[in-house]
Amino acid sequence: MENFAERRNKVRRVIEKQKLDALLITNSLNVRYLTGYTGSAGSLLLQPDGDTILSDPRYTIQIEMECPGLEAVISSLTIPTSKTLAKLLGKTGRLGIEAESVTIAEQGRLFQHLSNWESVPTKSVVEELRQIKDRYELARIRQAIDVADSAFQYVRSQLKPSMSEIDICNMLEHQMRLLGAKDRSFPSIIAAGARAALPHATPTAQTSVGQSHLLFDWGAVVDGYMSDLTRVLIFAPQNRKLRTVYETVLAAQQAAIAAIKPGRVCKDVDTVARNIITEAGFGKRFGHGLGHAIGMQVHENPRFRSSDESVLKAGMVLTVEPGIYLKGWGGVRIEDDVLVTKTGYEVLSRNVPKSFEAMCQG
Repeated sequence: MENFAERRNKVRRVIEKQKLDALLITNSLNVRYLTGYTGSAGSLLLQPDGDTILSDPRYTIQIEMECPGLEAVISSLTIPTSKTLAKLLGKTGRLGIEAESVTIAEQGRLFQHLSNWESVPTKSVVEELRQIKDRYELARIRQAIDVADSAFQYVRSQLKPSMSEIDICNMLEHQMRLLGAKDRSFPSIIAAGARAALPHATPTAQTSVGQSHLLFDWGAVVDGYMSDLTRVLIFAPQNRKLRTVYETVLAAQQAAIAAIKPGRVCKDVDTVARNIITEAGFGKRFGHGLGHAIGMQVHENPRFRSSDESVLKAGMVLTVEPGIYLKGWGGVRIEDDVLVTKTGYEVLSRNVPKSFEAMCQG
């Protein structure tokens, strides 16, 4: 089970370090991470001597079910949150707010009745804790990968050249739900032939008839945690250009994965893959970062990109997804989800085939 109290205690230590008297968590994912509460409206007030969920009457029963033992304050919809906060906080102090979650207008309303309180913007306090996944989180990510993999294998078994990108997308996402996914991690990318040159292609009526390859970029959400994978099905195994591009991307990905370990700087891992693609003559055709962390969101920090100087730590989970994109011809991207371990790495999606031969569609 998730240890929400321990997570909140970690945040409390940050509060003490920053000399705050309280911290108001308004990002819904951060509230869920710290409490288990999945409602669409609510915030969490963390104080040295206790924690309080603030919400409205729609979620009274839900909070009791999802957050047993945690104090809750249910306000009438007509009472401003600032009045409720004023009663909980006392006369004066320093209140931290999530600067990336609260707008200027919302901040004004929050402090309308807190004239003696100082507003202290904080940045990524909870998000930085979320970077390191615990056993529970890793188990959910593994499940999300398994669901995505099984759905993909089912689609491969049912695939016909006459099926459109939209048809394939609908089948894939429906299958993920049948296998236990609550949702897709993001709108699935299904791109045939030349359309695979679009890194974020939207599925269309295009079919695979006469095309050399078909790109899939997809993921599943299981208990709030996400997977993110990319594979390319090969329809023309004798196509030398396709093999060259594919094996270049695969070599870059494998080298970058092998470079992952605690203490490595994110931008250096990006460089490993980028150098291989550049040496093969495709450097200008790899126009995005190598990867990103995943968890409760499909794009989290840190990132594998040339500007990210974050240091890898055990417990982080990141994607590794180099690609080569050629206008008018198509593109190849291969993506896996990788855990940083104490001694190196573990490819969590290692059971999803990716060799050129394995991706050849009969």
